[in-house]
Amino acid sequence: MYRILSLFICLSVFLPHTAFAKNIDASSTLTEATVYTNRAKLTRVAKISLPKGEHKIIISGLSSRIFTDSLRAKGTAFGKVTLGAVTYKSVTQAELIKPREKALNDQLVTLQDKKKLVNAEKSALKIQKIFLENIGKNIVQKENENIARLDLDPESWKTASSMMHTQIIDNLKQSLILDQNMRDLTKQEAQIRAELSKLRTGQRSTLEVSIPVEATSATTLTLDLDYQIPNASWTPLYDARLSTKDETLDLILYGSVQQNTGEDWTDIKLTLSTAQPHRGTGQPDLGPKWVYLASPNIAMHAARGRISEMKSNTFGGAMPMASSEMDSLMETDFAREESVVEIKQAQINTEGFVSEYIIPGPSSVLADGSKSKLLIGTFKTETSLYTEIKPQLSNQAYLVSQSTLLGDAPILPGRINLFRDDAYVGQSYTPLLRPGEKKNLAFGIDDNVSVTRRALKDEKSEEGIVNIDKVLERHFLTEIVNLHKEPVKIVVLQNTPVSQNEDIEVTILKTVTTQGYKNDFDKIKGLMRWNTTLAPKEQKDIKLGWRVIWPKDKTISGL
Repeated sequence: MYRILSLFICLSVFLPHTAFAKNIDASSTLTEATVYTNRAKLTRVAKISLPKGEHKIIISGLSSRIFTDSLRAKGTAFGKVTLGAVTYKSVTQAELIKPREKALNDQLVTLQDKKKLVNAEKSALKIQKIFLENIGKNIVQKENENIARLDLDPESWKTASSMMHTQIIDNLKQSLILDQNMRDLTKQEAQIRAELSKLRTGQRSTLEVSIPVEATSATTLTLDLDYQIPNASWTPLYDARLSTKDETLDLILYGSVQQNTGEDWTDIKLTLSTAQPHRGTGQPDLGPKWVYLASPNIAMHAARGRISEMKSNTFGGAMPMASSEMDSLMETDFAREESVVEIKQAQINTEGFVSEYIIPGPSSVLADGSKSKLLIGTFKTETSLYTEIKPQLSNQAYLVSQSTLLGDAPILPGRINLFRDDAYVGQSYTPLLRPGEKKNLAFGIDDNVSVTRRALKDEKSEEGIVNIDKVLERHFLTEIVNLHKEPVKIVVLQNTPVSQNEDIEVTILKTVTTQGYKNDFDKIKGLMRWNTTLAPKEQKDIKLGWRVIWPKDKTISGL
């Protein structure tokens, strides 16, 4: 039977150190990653042939960006094995640590050397060209002298001229070839520099972890090392697929995962978590709230105090992040293009306060910041459809779904791609949506509902004998026709003036306003809502009339 070992984190190693302790260099493999919104928890596994006695296990080459307070170790083995506290140290290297960055940097150096060789060859050709030109000048001068002495040898002159022509042409051709080579090298250099700009870390140090261990007998130890690291994140993406025939809406959740931790995640177990460990565990303690009389010196002192309080309470009472951790989080880049990987269904765990989405493995995510789109699952909803009209904004009617989330898992905030009967109609955004909560989504224009709005009255007047008031009265008519072959639920929304001053009186004219409306809908002052159902080819008129009265000697705005 395997015995589960737990690592007890303490201030000092509780195993006694002896001169007979042996260092064991262990090779570890990345096997699991749990990704949060701005970091990841990684698990490495090392299998170690452990002799009897006290030893120290060394795991080298870990990223220097690890949040060292998060280092944890545990293991399984036959027999009794005891682990000590994890210790670590930074090891500086002569070369770059990140393999891809090192390879690109080596390629860049090679290209620069090639460009130097091309420049050297061009310089040699330039010297050769000058030499040929000087020879040509001497030949011409000599032939001119021969002509003056009537000592002309046409065949020699022809041969020399042909030779010079050939040499100069070869020189020019070689120069053109070198120019082409230089352009190709410059283009390759620009591509490498562009990729390096995404990966650039300049890291030349790694973390070396030491774990004391004592075994009562020789055995094989399977050691798990957990730690958190920045530069990893995931964001939810949704497809909202609406079927208008049976009024169903499925929300398909994807996880867009990216990481730039310095190590490719290859064939690992991947979990996406809604936990946010960076937000802290609780709120800070409340102290006295001092009140001062206005004074420049006291005001300056109070301002300093507020700034200090803000700094100390930034992370909600939990231990503040180290500056290196904050810098690492700020370096995370989310603006790169997505690359779709193999789509798989995920196991959803919604126990407790946190949801976890376990992606069926193995999964791979490159360490170049590119995004991998992974299918998590489908969320069912209870949905009803209606056509929404806001005649003050336009004469267009929009199809809207009102959906209640079913199941146990929440919908996280994220971008939604909207599909109506498999046709893409646009994008939207959803806030956090919990099971049982409702969400309205608009799915584009409903061309089979005709809307026409007309102003029936727009009249200004005055009334009163002693105290004269101004009066503005407006009447509107909205004509709605259902051109569908089936009944359609219609919702009409219109807003009316709302007074913010006791001298302004606003009245809804019930005699000219279609009844059955709800006023101050959705707790919005002045917003009126009509609900109706239109049969095929049926027309419905929605009328609205209101009057505003205010003192003549005052000016009104907002109309």
